[in-house]
This record gives sequence, C-alpha cells and structure tokens, in this order.
Amino acid sequence: MKLGALGLPPYQTFSLEDLEDATNNFDTTAFIGEGSQGQMYRGRLRDGTFVAIRCLKMKKSHSTQSFMHHVELFSKLRCRHLASALGHCFECYLDDSSVSRIFLIFEYIPNGTLRSWISEGHSERSLTWPQRISAAIGIAKGIQFLHTGIVPGVYSNNLKITDILMDQNLVAKISSYNLPLLSESAGKVGHRTSALPKDLSNSSRVNYEDKVDVYDFGVILLEMILGRPSKSRNGVQILENQLQVVVATDDATRRSIADPAIQTSCSDQSLKTMMEICVRCLLMDPAERPSVEDVLWNLQFAAQVQGAWCGDSRSTSPCESPFQSADLLIPFH
Repeated sequence: MKLGALGLPPYQTFSLEDLEDATNNFDTTAFIGEGSQGQMYRGRLRDGTFVAIRCLKMKKSHSTQSFMHHVELFSKLRCRHLASALGHCFECYLDDSSVSRIFLIFEYIPNGTLRSWISEGHSERSLTWPQRISAAIGIAKGIQFLHTGIVPGVYSNNLKITDILMDQNLVAKISSYNLPLLSESAGKVGHRTSALPKDLSNSSRVNYEDKVDVYDFGVILLEMILGRPSKSRNGVQILENQLQVVVATDDATRRSIADPAIQTSCSDQSLKTMMEICVRCLLMDPAERPSVEDVLWNLQFAAQVQGAWCGDSRSTSPCESPFQSADLLIPFH
C-alpha cells in the first residue's frame, strides 16, 4: 500500500531491448551525463513513463547471482524523498555469461536540481522560505530512510545540493546514494569519510558513519539559508563560523546575511532555528553533531513557527505554505 501511494509501478526486471527502445538505442539525445557512478540516460518506456537509466560497466567478471543481494537492496529504495528504484537489467557476455553491464532504472525527476532553485540567479523561480524548509525536511526524511528504512542501511552518501532534484510539485528527492553495487562497478570499496577527522580509528569511523550524511546535509542547508554555494571545505568552515556568530545576535543581523530572496518572508524564530541546526550539523567533532531524528525535529519546529508567523503576519511577502500534513510529523518509512 505504501509503494502504491508513491504512484510508482512495481519493481521489475527489464530486458536490454526494453531500454534500447526507451532511449532510441541509447541515442546521444537521450544522454544526460556521466560521472563516477556511470552514464545516465533519459528514457521513455512503452507505457509512456519517463525514467532515468544508469549504465554501469563492470570492471571484474561476476555472475548474475553474485549481484542479486545488491539488486535486492536496490529494489527497496522506494521513498517519497528518493529518486526511487523502478528496476534493473543485466547485460552478459556471450562466451561465459558473466555480467558486462548493469542498468539501474530510476523514476525521472523533471524539475532540475535544488541549487537551480536557490543559487543560480533564477529569481523568477527562487524558492520561498517555507518551500526551503519543506525541501530541507524532505532531504532529512530521505537520509533517515537510507539509514533506517532498509537493512542494511546506506550511509556516507556524499550528498551534494546538485544531487537533490525537485519534482513537479517541488518535492525534494535525493538522486544519488552510496550503493555497494556502484562502488564495485567503479573499482572502489568503502565509504567516503572526509567529513570525519583523520585521527579516528576504523571502529569509530563505522560508529559515526551516519554523521557524515548529517555534515553533508549541513552544507546543503548552509546554501539554502545563505543563497550562495561554498566552493571548498574551507569555504564551508568560513561561512559556518559567520553563521555561528550571527545566531547569537539580533534578528536584523541574522536576516542581513540570509539570502536576500527570503529575508522578508521568514520569521525570526524559524530562521534562527534553521541557522542553529545548520551550525550543529557542521561541527568538526562528529559526536557533537545531531542525529537525523534531532535534525528532523528542529526542521519541523521551524516549519510550525513559520506557519504560525504567516498566519499572524500582515506582510505581503510570500508566505504560502507548501507543507503536506506528513511534513509536520517525524516519519519512519
């Protein structure tokens, strides 16, 4: 019932012919881009459904059976705030039947990245403050699902604001996550740990791997609040220090460093709450960073006080609420 509520078709195994038909034989016009996790294509299935297809070339010889536990995990990646899994396809060598390529099929998210709605000068489509809070809640819910909604959980997802896609209803969806299958295809093993101190032991790194995603979420939240990207880890630290200083000051000072597009449409309490949780997510000691559940609670508090402020405010600033009733509850998908 939950899967049906997402409006997604059942997970299935596709044939290579299905995908060739959907992409006009992987024509260059269907090509979206290429990264460390394979080539991406946009396709249209025979029933009219648009999909995103990730093509992975395998570096070692494996049987289809050796990948089935990966595929089982992939098939469970269905959540309102993820670019959800729709199916897979194995292409095998004719001589030994080992897998040469794997295709992972995702729902297609049509409305661009979160950054394009915040930091790239598109003032005519800049998200309002309530919409930014809603997007932040959605991202946090997606992270929570990756950590706790499937077994084993998926951690250290190297989340970037360009990995957050907006659907036609401006619902935020995480489009890239740390699947072991993707690491194997790239010849890599293990998680990214740049958001953890270098002197941590291996056991401590495992204990704090959920806090890597919390740090990355803080970087995304920083851009959502300030309206400008951070070019480097050092740049993030400089902006975080500025934020930490102004959190303890007055309303006018806090608003002065926020994105000009939202300065008049946010309540002081919601802005302060968002700044506080952002600063905590970016703490250098992973033990001091909040849990995803703590992040969600604070974001939902910011949403509630913003909603109350909009109800009481006589301002003509954008104050429409994009929140679904589910956004004001902490969900365990």
